[in-house]
Amino acid sequence: MVKEKKPVEYINHGTDEQMEIYGFKKSIPYMIITWFFITLTLGFLRLVFYWKPNWMLSCTHRQCDLSEATSILLRDKYQQWFVEQVETIIKPSSEDNNEDADSLDLSYSTRHSMQRSYSQSRKTFTNQLPITYEDNTNEKESFLSDQITTQKDQTIKLFVNKKLKYTWNEETKKYERLKGLEDDVSIHYFPRCRGLTADEQADKRLIHGENSIKIHLTPIFVLFFREVLSPFYIFQVFSCALWYFDDYIYYASCIVLLSVISIVYSLYSIRQNERALRDIIHHSGTVTVFRKDPMGGQKLTEEEIPSESIVPGDIIAIKNMSMMQCDAVLLNGNVIVNESMLTGESVPVTKTALSSSRGASFSMSQDQFSMSKVTQDVKLSIKEHSRHILFSGTQVIQTRYYESEKIKAVVLRTGFNTTKGELVRAILHPKPVDFHFNNDTHKYIGALSLIAFTGMIFSMVLKIIRKNPAVDIIKRSLDIITIAVPPALPGALTAGLIYAQNRLRKQKIYCISPRTINIVGALNTFVFDKTGTLTEDGLDLKCVLPIRNVKSEKGEEIYFDEEVRDVSEFEEKNKMLQAMASCHSITRIHGDLAGDPLDCKMFEFTKWDLNEPNQEETENFDTFAPTTVRPKSKRYDTDDPYEIGIIKQFPFSSSLQRMSVVVRVLGNKNFVMFSKGSPEKIGELSKPESLPRDFQKMLTYFTHEGYRVIAVATKQIDLSFVKVQKMEREKLENDLEFLGLIIMENRLKPETCSVINKLKAANIRTIMCTGDNILTALSVARDCDMIDEEDRVVIVEANSGEDPKFSYAEIVRQKVKEIEFDPKSKKLFEKDKNSHFHFAVGGKSFDVIRKEHKELFKKLAVRGTVFGRMSPDQKQQLIELLQDLG
Repeated sequence: MVKEKKPVEYINHGTDEQMEIYGFKKSIPYMIITWFFITLTLGFLRLVFYWKPNWMLSCTHRQCDLSEATSILLRDKYQQWFVEQVETIIKPSSEDNNEDADSLDLSYSTRHSMQRSYSQSRKTFTNQLPITYEDNTNEKESFLSDQITTQKDQTIKLFVNKKLKYTWNEETKKYERLKGLEDDVSIHYFPRCRGLTADEQADKRLIHGENSIKIHLTPIFVLFFREVLSPFYIFQVFSCALWYFDDYIYYASCIVLLSVISIVYSLYSIRQNERALRDIIHHSGTVTVFRKDPMGGQKLTEEEIPSESIVPGDIIAIKNMSMMQCDAVLLNGNVIVNESMLTGESVPVTKTALSSSRGASFSMSQDQFSMSKVTQDVKLSIKEHSRHILFSGTQVIQTRYYESEKIKAVVLRTGFNTTKGELVRAILHPKPVDFHFNNDTHKYIGALSLIAFTGMIFSMVLKIIRKNPAVDIIKRSLDIITIAVPPALPGALTAGLIYAQNRLRKQKIYCISPRTINIVGALNTFVFDKTGTLTEDGLDLKCVLPIRNVKSEKGEEIYFDEEVRDVSEFEEKNKMLQAMASCHSITRIHGDLAGDPLDCKMFEFTKWDLNEPNQEETENFDTFAPTTVRPKSKRYDTDDPYEIGIIKQFPFSSSLQRMSVVVRVLGNKNFVMFSKGSPEKIGELSKPESLPRDFQKMLTYFTHEGYRVIAVATKQIDLSFVKVQKMEREKLENDLEFLGLIIMENRLKPETCSVINKLKAANIRTIMCTGDNILTALSVARDCDMIDEEDRVVIVEANSGEDPKFSYAEIVRQKVKEIEFDPKSKKLFEKDKNSHFHFAVGGKSFDVIRKEHKELFKKLAVRGTVFGRMSPDQKQQLIELLQDLG
């Protein structure tokens, strides 16, 4: 009977970090046999095992079930092997801790493999909870306490790979990545979170470890042996020993000297880079945590602890001008942060409390939580709820409190699990982008070795036939190998890398993996963003295009009015002017206006003033509307001032392509919503009858000229203040009344054209991938010589369930001659391989083509030059496709 092969098991299944996992445990007979052969080969076999640790594991251990494994073997999609040791942690039971299970991470047992049955029961129970939680606190605590107090001392098995921990799940019989609170947790868990007691925190710290992102300096001794024990240097040692034996003393000494200098300098460079990276990354301090009363009281006590001690589930205080040491969900108030360390963008970002989203309202002081509707199945998403999450490594610029209460946040992730930790892990354990280069190098060395081995055999046979002395036969035969495979090659490669590293360091670019430098010369494609990369960071407001009603035989029709270049041309209380003055994310930081450059230019044009209450920051939320705007002109300084209060803000979302605010004019009863965003999206959300007849004509004209176009719309809201605060943006942002267009001028950077031309001269392809309008992007692409004047551009449009359409960007209603699409085979054929044309595609069509037209999708990557209205996810998909295609 044939034994059925056991299926391959995985960790991180379905993600970029998916790896095959195999379990092994020690075998005494295997170890004895292996060490016998190591001794027999005078340690050479152990050296081979150093290069191939997976071979060592296979020879000294036998494969077993993961539940019994003491060692773990992993293989990633790049065919890299990793050997990790299983650690065992004994977590003692604590009846005192269990009585307060309400504050535990409710999915803790699921993710940490502590008690799967408890987790399943908890999920069932939680889904049946009433809307108002405060009335059921004792019942819930009693239920959870009954589930947990039956546990005995828990044995937790885990291993660490690439700075991440994986724990054994007894229920699923699998190793699962140890996470914080970001996985499978309802957004309504956070507002009712009560923090942790000291004992609960200690239990979690036992599993999660220190909240730190430490870059440990590798000991010089270890770095030296890593360098020396590489196959190249081992071969060099062999060659030099042979040359000394054969009296090639001077040549061998020169090679040894060069190699020593090369190794020393290489170690020095690596150590310098490690130290520089550590100094940039490492940061620690003290944080204020709010402790839950272990006796079940409602009052939270404050405690100052080192930032290394916090764990997921802790409630911490957010302070002004502090550095975030973890990822945390904001519970109350607003926080303005600088995320430049993570995103590279220096524009301040406003974070709002999660409890104020999706129709939820929460007050920490009253300890009560209510929802407008039951949405228990809404899970926290790092991407979707990023506006409510403070990320590790970001600088807190300003906080705004509720009355005298401090800003609080629930710790979401710590250490290398944070967003900052993921970036550091990507630096420490980069994807092997030199994978093909290494393969080619091994093939090259293998081919030379084969030639050398053949020559050695041939030489040996000839010398034996000639009856030469045995010593001479050995020396001359081995000489063939040292001639075919240059022993100075490692030194030459290292010297080249060192020189390259020095040039990079002068530009303040640090490289802790020097071997990746080798493949930089093989780059054949550069993908650029537009705004801030090819063009200047700042934008100039060219003009505003409001709408006007024109009487005709058909009645009143809407057209665009004349260009407005000065705010004085607007009427006193013009809706377009109100929208430009209030629909933005600008705030005051230490008295100065700060925000997106586009918003700042737009606001400056209005000549209005932005006021935030001149009170202590702890009282900024005491007023009805924390931010107001009003004209600077003295004619409004009367007993009945003209002022607009910003009641609610829906931040800009790249996926939604818009932002909105709800405002109220002082003295008016009703609220008004203003929205601004891409003309396509605002036009889609506006009432068709409110759009100007020449909407498409004017949009095409300005985008063809390379201007950035922003559309503005409005809507009257006849709801109460409470309902407005609870309303979701999807229910408000519809049936809008179109107001007009804002035309922004974005100039090329002085160095853009020269850089593009240098890349083209080096036969390196350039691509533009931007979130802006595709016609604007095409205009910029021609201005910077990314697309030559004589080259044609073919715009690709695709709708779900239909064949894609192709048209020229500059010529209307002319059939595209360069290509032909076959609807039956879904393939694209180029009629002339030497024709110079470029594809351009928008984000919506990009998605359809990616899902429904696989062959065309690859052609887009090969021939596409401009990609417009692309979301961050789509940009990543494009990069990954280009990498796959090589």
